[in-house]
Amino acid sequence: MIARVSSHDSRGPEGDLRFDYILVGGGLQSGLIALALAHHQPQARLLLLEQHGELGGNHTWSFHGSDIPTACASWAERLVEYRWPSYMISVGGRVRTVGIPYRTCSSAHFANVLKPVMQHPNRSLLTHATVVEVGPQSVALSDGRWFAGSVVLDNRGPLSQTAETLAGGFQKFWGFELELGADWPHANPIVMDDAIDQADGFRFIYTLPLERRRVLVEDTRFSNSPRIEREECLQEVRAYVRAHGFEQWRIVREEHGILPMPTAGALPGSGLPMLAGGYRGGWFHAATGYSFPLAIRFAETVATTPADRLPAAIRDLAQENTWRGRYARFLNRLLFELVKPQTRYQIFRRFYRVLSEPAIARFYSHRFSFVDAFRIVVGVPPRGLRPLNFFRSYWRLPSHSQRLPSTNQPLKVLG
Repeated sequence: MIARVSSHDSRGPEGDLRFDYILVGGGLQSGLIALALAHHQPQARLLLLEQHGELGGNHTWSFHGSDIPTACASWAERLVEYRWPSYMISVGGRVRTVGIPYRTCSSAHFANVLKPVMQHPNRSLLTHATVVEVGPQSVALSDGRWFAGSVVLDNRGPLSQTAETLAGGFQKFWGFELELGADWPHANPIVMDDAIDQADGFRFIYTLPLERRRVLVEDTRFSNSPRIEREECLQEVRAYVRAHGFEQWRIVREEHGILPMPTAGALPGSGLPMLAGGYRGGWFHAATGYSFPLAIRFAETVATTPADRLPAAIRDLAQENTWRGRYARFLNRLLFELVKPQTRYQIFRRFYRVLSEPAIARFYSHRFSFVDAFRIVVGVPPRGLRPLNFFRSYWRLPSHSQRLPSTNQPLKVLG
């Protein structure tokens, strides 16, 4: 991986390197911003800082095709590595094919797309960069180097919270990319299949058929606990694959993650003294854990707004998503506080039963309407849910300035 600062970068009066944009963190949010800037402002001087040796970590980012706004397609579509015309869900005995295009990008593909983009003379990528201080227009590294930028965006992931003190629940998973001895029987993804042991919250298997004989199989749970054990997940994956008739296979890659699903705080753009994207800035869908839909809109805003107007533009984008962020946190309170783990599947079964495909697409892209929100929650409640508790929880809305708790042990997320 490139580890350089270009000699073309201009210097200030005291020799410090100066840029138009400095992106801190080499994950999804910074990658999207870099692609958007390369498209909209190809001559902008850009520095991307990553603490590890590679961009993107070890992740698989999945999203709906409808999550890419038309205005972003010309620069964002290159991140799509695998495409499917639809996907299937099987929840609580209800099976549905959802005719919304589904997309996936692996970390390896992400890095391969970004590398040539960052080789432009006006763009610099610095890996193995340990950031010790981030200011509104400067970044300091542990080795004493200091960089100045007209715009500095902190995209490093959640703000020092631990799983143990997060207000909310977790979407946690352990995935195994398998090479099979025969063709996988499903041509499209199965996003939810809950026909497995429902211990530890709402639990399901998620499968992505990457090739005919290569499939990613994940044990996924919506749980109140952040604990996850590899061997327990592998046992469930092994049983699932065996039930599909496969005895011969091998693991070629694996990944795991713990996504925060907050019940309060961390609204998009909230509570931070400077500009921050991705999970750090609250730009993720609290009720799904997906970061792509909001991250791509944040990137487009950064790349199409003059630097002096960017804080106001980001505030406007945050305001546009405030009520949706609060509603998503209400859904998490419903899921993690009001409904017993054994009956959580009913919420997801109802979601896929009552919503049309356009409404499902709007929900995942964080563009759902008031009517969509009404449809999701109004109807026969899950067993054991008291209506009074439901309404009390709905009106317990967090303030815009709340954040996730500051602690010591970081969550592992797909930022």
